Amino acid sequence: MLGVLFCDFGFSKIFHGAGMQMTNNGAGFYYKPGIPINADSQVIGDIGFQFNNSIQSASILGMENNKRSVLLNMSVGYRHELLKQMLVGVFRPVIILQGGGAADIYSFSWQDIIGNWIIIYAAGAGFQFYNGKNLNEILLKINRNTFREWSMAFQLAVYWK
Repeated sequence: MLGVLFCDFGFSKIFHGAGMQMTNNGAGFYYKPGIPINADSQVIGDIGFQFNNSIQSASILGMENNKRSVLLNMSVGYRHELLKQMLVGVFRPVIILQGGGAADIYSFSWQDIIGNWIIIYAAGAGFQFYNGKNLNEILLKINRNTFREWSMAFQLAVYWK
Protein backbone atom coordinates (compact mmCIF):
# COMPACT_ATOMS: atom_id res chain seq x y z
CA MET A 1 0.00 0.00 0.00
CA LEU A 2 2.79 2.44 0.85
CA GLY A 3 4.45 1.60 -2.44
CA VAL A 4 1.43 2.87 -4.38
CA LEU A 5 1.18 5.98 -2.22
CA PHE A 6 4.81 6.99 -2.70
CA CYS A 7 5.54 5.66 -6.19
CA ASP A 8 5.52 9.13 -7.75
CA PHE A 9 9.31 9.09 -7.78
CA GLY A 10 9.44 6.26 -10.34
CA PHE A 11 6.58 7.07 -12.71
CA SER A 12 6.45 10.01 -15.07
CA LYS A 13 2.67 10.00 -15.64
CA ILE A 14 1.74 10.43 -12.02
CA PHE A 15 -0.55 13.24 -11.01
CA HIS A 16 -0.70 14.90 -7.62
CA GLY A 17 -3.59 16.24 -5.63
CA ALA A 18 -4.64 17.79 -2.37
CA GLY A 19 -7.99 17.29 -0.74
CA MET A 20 -10.12 18.26 2.19
CA GLN A 21 -12.76 15.95 3.62
CA MET A 22 -15.55 16.97 5.98
CA THR A 23 -17.54 14.46 8.03
CA ASN A 24 -20.18 14.81 10.70
CA ASN A 25 -17.54 14.54 13.44
CA GLY A 26 -14.47 16.25 12.00
CA ALA A 27 -12.38 17.21 8.99
CA GLY A 28 -9.28 15.94 7.26
CA PHE A 29 -6.52 17.05 4.91
CA TYR A 30 -4.97 14.67 2.38
CA TYR A 31 -2.25 14.31 -0.24
CA LYS A 32 -3.74 12.40 -3.21
CA PRO A 33 -1.27 10.94 -5.75
CA GLY A 34 -2.55 8.92 -8.70
CA ILE A 35 -1.42 6.84 -11.64
CA PRO A 36 -3.53 6.53 -14.82
CA ILE A 37 -4.47 2.97 -15.81
CA ASN A 38 -6.17 3.96 -19.05
CA ALA A 39 -8.03 6.99 -20.41
CA ASP A 40 -10.95 6.54 -17.98
CA SER A 41 -9.47 4.94 -14.84
CA GLN A 42 -6.81 5.73 -12.26
CA VAL A 43 -5.28 4.16 -9.18
CA ILE A 44 -5.37 6.79 -6.45
CA GLY A 45 -3.89 7.05 -3.00
CA ASP A 46 -4.86 9.08 0.05
CA ILE A 47 -2.49 9.86 2.87
CA GLY A 48 -3.37 12.46 5.45
CA PHE A 49 -4.79 13.36 8.80
CA GLN A 50 -8.41 13.22 9.95
CA PHE A 51 -9.25 15.35 13.00
CA ASN A 52 -12.22 13.77 14.80
CA ASN A 53 -14.31 15.17 17.64
CA SER A 54 -16.76 13.26 19.73
CA ILE A 55 -20.28 14.47 20.33
CA GLN A 56 -20.25 17.11 23.02
CA SER A 57 -21.77 16.15 26.34
CA ALA A 58 -23.57 18.65 28.53
CA SER A 59 -23.62 18.45 32.31
CA ILE A 60 -23.99 20.74 35.29
CA LEU A 61 -20.31 21.63 34.92
CA GLY A 62 -20.75 22.74 31.29
CA MET A 63 -19.93 21.34 27.86
CA GLU A 64 -17.31 18.64 27.60
CA ASN A 65 -15.53 17.29 24.51
CA ASN A 66 -12.85 14.94 25.79
CA LYS A 67 -12.69 12.30 23.05
CA ARG A 68 -10.73 14.10 20.35
CA SER A 69 -8.51 12.08 18.08
CA VAL A 70 -6.17 12.62 15.17
CA LEU A 71 -6.09 9.71 12.74
CA LEU A 72 -3.34 8.96 10.24
CA ASN A 73 -5.22 7.65 7.17
CA MET A 74 -3.63 5.73 4.32
CA SER A 75 -5.72 4.20 1.57
CA VAL A 76 -5.50 3.04 -2.02
CA GLY A 77 -8.39 3.23 -4.42
CA TYR A 78 -9.77 3.01 -7.90
CA ARG A 79 -11.34 6.02 -9.62
CA HIS A 80 -13.37 5.70 -12.82
CA GLU A 81 -14.56 8.61 -14.95
CA LEU A 82 -18.01 8.03 -16.43
CA LEU A 83 -19.33 9.33 -19.76
CA LYS A 84 -15.88 10.50 -20.90
CA GLN A 85 -16.67 9.87 -24.56
CA MET A 86 -20.00 11.69 -24.38
CA LEU A 87 -20.59 15.41 -24.26
CA VAL A 88 -22.00 16.07 -20.78
CA GLY A 89 -20.97 19.68 -20.35
CA VAL A 90 -18.43 21.06 -17.93
CA PHE A 91 -19.02 18.45 -15.22
CA ARG A 92 -18.01 14.80 -15.64
CA PRO A 93 -19.31 12.16 -13.18
CA VAL A 94 -16.81 9.92 -11.34
CA ILE A 95 -17.06 6.96 -8.96
CA ILE A 96 -14.43 5.75 -6.49
CA LEU A 97 -13.75 2.66 -4.36
CA GLN A 98 -11.08 2.83 -1.61
CA GLY A 99 -9.61 0.65 1.09
CA GLY A 100 -6.82 1.06 3.60
CA GLY A 101 -6.07 1.70 7.23
CA ALA A 102 -6.19 4.38 9.89
CA ALA A 103 -4.43 4.73 13.23
CA ASP A 104 -4.81 7.21 16.06
CA ILE A 105 -1.48 9.05 16.22
CA TYR A 106 -1.63 8.94 20.01
CA SER A 107 -1.39 5.12 19.80
CA PHE A 108 2.22 5.34 18.50
CA SER A 109 4.96 5.16 21.13
CA TRP A 110 8.51 3.87 21.53
CA GLN A 111 7.11 0.66 23.01
CA ASP A 112 4.41 0.29 20.31
CA ILE A 113 5.94 1.64 17.11
CA ILE A 114 3.25 0.08 14.90
CA GLY A 115 0.29 1.68 16.70
CA ASN A 116 -3.34 0.54 16.65
CA TRP A 117 -4.63 0.31 13.08
CA ILE A 118 -8.20 -0.19 11.91
CA ILE A 119 -9.38 -1.19 8.44
CA ILE A 120 -11.32 1.43 6.49
CA TYR A 121 -13.10 1.31 3.18
CA ALA A 122 -15.16 3.82 1.21
CA ALA A 123 -17.27 4.21 -1.91
CA GLY A 124 -18.35 7.47 -3.45
CA ALA A 125 -19.64 9.37 -6.42
CA GLY A 126 -19.23 12.92 -7.56
CA PHE A 127 -18.26 15.30 -10.33
CA GLN A 128 -15.03 16.65 -11.71
CA PHE A 129 -14.39 19.79 -13.73
CA TYR A 130 -11.41 21.81 -14.94
CA ASN A 131 -10.51 25.23 -13.57
CA GLY A 132 -7.70 26.32 -15.86
CA LYS A 133 -5.10 23.52 -15.88
CA ASN A 134 -6.20 22.08 -12.52
CA LEU A 135 -8.75 19.30 -12.24
CA ASN A 136 -11.25 19.87 -9.41
CA GLU A 137 -13.35 17.13 -7.87
CA ILE A 138 -16.39 17.17 -5.58
CA LEU A 139 -17.32 13.81 -3.99
CA LEU A 140 -19.87 12.42 -1.59
CA LYS A 141 -18.43 9.29 0.05
CA ILE A 142 -19.73 6.62 2.38
CA ASN A 143 -16.97 5.63 4.83
CA ARG A 144 -16.91 2.50 6.96
CA ASN A 145 -14.32 1.21 9.39
CA THR A 146 -14.15 -1.81 11.64
CA PHE A 147 -15.11 0.00 14.87
CA ARG A 148 -17.59 2.72 13.88
CA GLU A 149 -20.88 3.06 12.12
CA TRP A 150 -21.24 4.18 8.54
CA SER A 151 -20.49 7.85 8.00
CA MET A 152 -20.92 10.27 5.12
CA ALA A 153 -18.10 12.51 3.94
CA PHE A 154 -17.99 15.47 1.60
CA GLN A 155 -14.65 15.76 -0.17
CA LEU A 156 -13.14 18.56 -2.26
CA ALA A 157 -9.94 17.84 -4.19
CA VAL A 158 -7.63 19.56 -6.68
CA TYR A 159 -5.31 17.57 -9.00
CA TRP A 160 -2.35 18.70 -11.10
CA LYS A 161 0.46 17.04 -13.07
